[in-house]
Amino acid sequence: MENRNTFSWLKEQMIRSISVSIMIYVITCTSISNAYPIFAQQGYENPREATGRIVCANCHLANKPVDIEVPQAVLPDTVFEAVLRIPYDLQLKQVLANGKKGGLNVGAVLILSEGFELAPPDSISPELKEKIGNLSFQSYRPNKKIFL
Repeated sequence: MENRNTFSWLKEQMIRSISVSIMIYVITCTSISNAYPIFAQQGYENPREATGRIVCANCHLANKPVDIEVPQAVLPDTVFEAVLRIPYDLQLKQVLANGKKGGLNVGAVLILSEGFELAPPDSISPELKEKIGNLSFQSYRPNKKIFL
C-alpha cells in the first residue's frame, strides 16, 4: 500500500514539474509576438536592419519569396501601381480575434525611394480603387512616408 502512495506522489510531482517547466518555457522563450509589425515599429525607427533584413520578418511569411512589379520610370506627381505577390498556401488558417479560424493576414514592407509616398485617396482613379478593393496601407512611421 505504501508503494502505491509513493508512486502516486512521484507521479503527481513529475506532472507538476513538467507543467511548471512548460509554463516557464512559454513565458521566457517564446518570442512569437516579435513578429507583429506593431512590435517592430515600436522597436525600430527604420524597417530595415543594418544587415538588410526587414525587422518584422519573423512571421509565418518570413522566408517566402516576394515578387514585385513596379514601373521602370515615373514622372513627377504620377500615381503608379506597385504589385506585390507573396505565394503562400491559401489553405493555411490562423486564429482570429473572435477565436475562430480564418485566412492568414498577409502583408509586406515596401520601402520607396526618397521623394515618393503613398498617393492621396483623391488622386487614385476609380479603376485603381476597384483593383485595390479592401486592401489597407499604413505608414511604418508618420514622419517617414517612404516606408509602407
